[in-house]
Amino acid sequence: MEDFADISEVLGGGVYLLAYRGEIVFIGKSTRGMLGAIGNYRAKSMPSWFPRVTFDQVLVKYIHPDQLEATYAELIAEYRPKHNRDILPALTQPLERRI
Repeated sequence: MEDFADISEVLGGGVYLLAYRGEIVFIGKSTRGMLGAIGNYRAKSMPSWFPRVTFDQVLVKYIHPDQLEATYAELIAEYRPKHNRDILPALTQPLERRI
């Protein structure tokens, strides 16, 4: 098993950084498994409004749920990834419920 990488952390919650050619292009967070969330950024079956992110490297870090929001905000401020700017305002505004 020495030729394998242990990626067990993606099964839990935390933050993940998607990089392309050494540049952090997106930072995500998940309270559940990060693996599915990361895969969504390449899935063709997602709605057209969902961002597609080109990346060639994934970095993950388990973060305790109490520290998730603070760590996420710190990473966004530090790296200012180009794909986060497009969707952050939409995600932080309350959704309008229509009946």
